[in-house]
Amino acid sequence: MAPAAKKITGFEMKNTLARGGIEFLAVLLGLSGSLSIDSIVKEKDQKEQNTKILKRLYDNLVADSSDGSWNVKAYERGILGSENVIKWCDSNPTVQSITNDFEKDLSAMMIATIFVHNDEEYMALKNSGRTDLISNEDLVIELHRYYTDIGFIKTLDQYQNNFVQNQIIPYLSNFANENLYDKNIPKNKVYMNFPKISLYRMPEINKLRFFATNMLTWQKFAKQQYESQVKKVIGIRELLRKELEL
Repeated sequence: MAPAAKKITGFEMKNTLARGGIEFLAVLLGLSGSLSIDSIVKEKDQKEQNTKILKRLYDNLVADSSDGSWNVKAYERGILGSENVIKWCDSNPTVQSITNDFEKDLSAMMIATIFVHNDEEYMALKNSGRTDLISNEDLVIELHRYYTDIGFIKTLDQYQNNFVQNQIIPYLSNFANENLYDKNIPKNKVYMNFPKISLYRMPEINKLRFFATNMLTWQKFAKQQYESQVKKVIGIRELLRKELEL
């Protein structure tokens, strides 16, 4: 004869359910704690990675500031050259008016720069989707604005370089026998490592004046953009120093 089944009292049932509930709660709390710790660790790792990116970004901006300032000075020389070429064209010049100083101004008229910068760190920061880890919202906004404006500056540079290479130099090659940079000839120095052109016959004055006025317009504009860019870099570097507590 089979033994009679033990009758479970209401009290025992409550105890069983209570123990099960406590065990479930313990597992749930343990899982939640584990997930929370993982989240904190990941957040800490991401913040450390962002800090490394921001430090490299700061170094890149130092280089941008230097390059931008160099380009401002280059365009200052270009503007002076273009203005002097216009004055020369308006002075009823002759072949005898083609002096070494005029050739240096003509060469300076053709100054167009190239902005060399590295946006790898900014793109890494942007693509990470964690710019929210940057505590200063102004820094996020200024970084976005700065790297957007760089595209416009590079377009300006490209336009001027294309105009010089595709329009001015091909035309002047019919009147010149040299376009050379030689650091060993100081009297021929135009600006830094830009070459000096040497004419052997008279180019068309109206054509030359058109080139000079066109370059002057864009050189002035590019100079203004670079001056603005340098100011922005100074401001962003200050924000970065605060963010990184440098």
